[in-house]
Amino acid sequence: MPQRTTPEILIRAALPEEGGALLEAVGRIDEETEFLGKPGEYRRWRDGVEERLAAMRDKRSGIYLLALAGDEIIGFLGGFAGVFRRSSGVLYIGHVGLRRAWRGRGIGTRLFIAVEDWARAGGAWRLELRVDEANEHGHALYRKRGFVSEGRIADAVFLDGTAHAHYWMAKTLRPLDGADWREVDLPPGRVEPSALAFRPMHPEEAELVCRWERQLLAETSFHLKEPEEVLTETAMAQVLADEQKPGRLALAAVTRDREGERVVGYGSIAKELGLRMQHDCFCTLSLLRTHWGVDIGRRLIARLEQWAREHGARRLSTSLLAHNRRGLRFAEAQGFAIEVDSPRFAIIDGRAVRRLRLAKRLEG
Repeated sequence: MPQRTTPEILIRAALPEEGGALLEAVGRIDEETEFLGKPGEYRRWRDGVEERLAAMRDKRSGIYLLALAGDEIIGFLGGFAGVFRRSSGVLYIGHVGLRRAWRGRGIGTRLFIAVEDWARAGGAWRLELRVDEANEHGHALYRKRGFVSEGRIADAVFLDGTAHAHYWMAKTLRPLDGADWREVDLPPGRVEPSALAFRPMHPEEAELVCRWERQLLAETSFHLKEPEEVLTETAMAQVLADEQKPGRLALAAVTRDREGERVVGYGSIAKELGLRMQHDCFCTLSLLRTHWGVDIGRRLIARLEQWAREHGARRLSTSLLAHNRRGLRFAEAQGFAIEVDSPRFAIIDGRAVRRLRLAKRLEG
């Protein structure tokens, strides 16, 4: 009888023109495991996948690795770098899959070795991912590769109507220099009384939002984004247009005085992207220091939470930097609790910051 030969497995980066083939492979693998996307979900990504792969390659903002048996894509790994300078050395591994027939042959390990090599070559200091509590094979691979758990996300996904938790895991590629940030508890600035309204911002108001964000980022050390990274007005206008699409809400706190309107705070909320994660909404909220402590934050978060409840959410998620003591106190007062604690996540002004991920369950 003729001997059946096993083709050599090649691991390499996906080419932009392979976007369609990658999505077809994702679809096949989704059918073979309950821990990835819902079968058929990959079809939502079709528009622009080639352009996204090209942008990741050109900007070095991430990578998709392929495992190839001959011309067949049998596995993949997608890693995405932090979008700001202070977090650019953090690579989130958000998409991993392997055909069932090829499991147990060390291909997953090879994909992780390849993404580590790519990350280290670009100066990255940290890898992170999340894994289903029931995914024993995934846990074994990640522990083998040196990942450790930093927390547990309750009710992260629903599989066939059953809630599953995720573990947030990370691996340090190189230690960050500098001491840790200690807690900072700043007092409010001088309150400027004026008429206040909460409303969405329209694309033609991008200049107001850009001006607010530049002032916000210059005031404290509590943000990964820096003032020079604020979008152009043209790009901000597109963001504001996108925020009016279904599945998300953004509201500005706007004051008016003799000089006109001014944004003093901003809150946003959006359903998580995965179809099995639509019950979870990620929210953000920031205020200028002059408007801390005058109930604006509580009113904004109440409106975001109301929207989430009206859209069937079961939980809210958010994140902040741990040295922001006032921000953490505010979140806890609104019912949020820490789920994930990531030490020495990034560097701000020469000191390492912890990132916290928090959640609030919405019941009743």
